[in-house]
Formats: sequence, structure tokens, C-alpha cells
Amino acid sequence: MIFGYVLIGISIIGALFFYWASLQGLTAPVYFVAILTTWYFVTGVGVIWLKKWGYYLFKFFLFLLFLSFPIGTFISYKTLSYMKKNNIREYFFKAS
Repeated sequence: MIFGYVLIGISIIGALFFYWASLQGLTAPVYFVAILTTWYFVTGVGVIWLKKWGYYLFKFFLFLLFLSFPIGTFISYKTLSYMKKNNIREYFFKAS
């Protein structure tokens, strides 16, 4: 559940940072930022509510996090191994 709150926080901080940067005259691809912040927010909500789609979005997020070597790889590996070891999948599929 902590990861859900972290993902929601990252999405809010990202949106606020994008807004602040646009006030400073810096531009970024609006669609990319909107999709990314929405994806983080929806994934966080799915993890907190223990929905099946939240589980799949979170696993997809962790597999993408593998690409951010070395810190993201470490976090992703530890989280995925914890999820497998403790059978976290059952929590999501019992709740839905």
C-alpha cells in the first residue's frame, strides 16, 4: 500500500512541477506529462484499492523500472521478489 501512496504523491508532484516549469517558460511535451502523471495516479489508486488492474499496472511499472539501472533495478528486483515470496497476488485477487 505504501507504494500506492508513493505513486500518487509522485503524480501530484510531477503535475505541480510541470505547472511550475511552464510558468518559468520551460516547455515539455504536454501529452507525455499528462499520460505519465495519469498512469502513476491510476496505478497508485489501483494498488491502494487492491484491484486486479492495479496489480497488473504495478507489475508493469516494476518491469519498466528494471531499465533504470542501478537504483531502479534494485528497487524493482526487491519489490518483485517480495511480491512473489509473500504471494501478494492473492491479496489483489481476493479483494476484487
